[in-house]
Amino acid sequence: MDQMPDITSPRILGDLFRDYGLQPRRHLGQNFLIDGNIVRKIVGAAEIKKGDTVLEIGPGAGALTLSMARLGAHITVLEVDRGLIRLLRDLFEAWPQVEILELDALKADWDLLIGRFEANRGAVKLISNLPYNISGPFMYSLFKEGFPFAEAVLMFQKEVALRLVAGPGDRDYGTLSVLSRYYCEGNILFEVSKNVFWPRPKIGSAVLKLKPRPRELSAGEEELLWTVVRGLFQQRRKTILNNMSRLFNLSRARLVDLLDEVPVSPAARPEELSVSQFAKLARITYNYLDKLS
Repeated sequence: MDQMPDITSPRILGDLFRDYGLQPRRHLGQNFLIDGNIVRKIVGAAEIKKGDTVLEIGPGAGALTLSMARLGAHITVLEVDRGLIRLLRDLFEAWPQVEILELDALKADWDLLIGRFEANRGAVKLISNLPYNISGPFMYSLFKEGFPFAEAVLMFQKEVALRLVAGPGDRDYGTLSVLSRYYCEGNILFEVSKNVFWPRPKIGSAVLKLKPRPRELSAGEEELLWTVVRGLFQQRRKTILNNMSRLFNLSRARLVDLLDEVPVSPAARPEELSVSQFAKLARITYNYLDKLS
């Protein structure tokens, strides 16, 4: 069963692509790992063990998939490239614990997928060398679902990784940072050179580990959190008071009172607020608006 080609070898990977008439598709953000050490580091960071349930997004030629399958994990991979799907199904034909689905991760029904996995094998780990062109939208889609995974080990372009873990006052701190910190605890594990990919991307990458955090807000408060965070960072040079005046049909005097409850200065800028301050601002504003309705 394990007479598998070394799909981290540039020569072998190139031969496979020629055999299947494939080429890397830049519009899909395809950059394939060609370094076995990096594969082992990613799988090791996820602490994959026998019987684990894993969802992998954008498996490429299956380097991470194979490493996890050899450890006895049950893996479902989502891929949109039909040429790669054909290659993967041939490579993993003798591995019954590997399921390959033709599915766009940006259109996935996470409730359905996660519910199906949990009914069978418990909590789900998310692993991915994420296609660069979907990183931001993909993470927003996970946060919309409350980050429904036991943990995730994900590789991003370095600039996206920095945005996900940035804190107040950091240059990269913004909407993605606040939502990431609200839903997850995360840290950058290690950086990855652009030289370990084929084709080679223009910039380096970084691997993050994310674990879900307890939810602080109700469903309605969370929905308003998204409105507040996006709205404030949309015009990040404006003060909190001016931004809140733009977002809500409330007097400035009332808004000053609401901000004082957080507490946060009306003259503060969005990048100065912590995640807990954003959450508290959303809760206070939601409850006040709810009383008016």
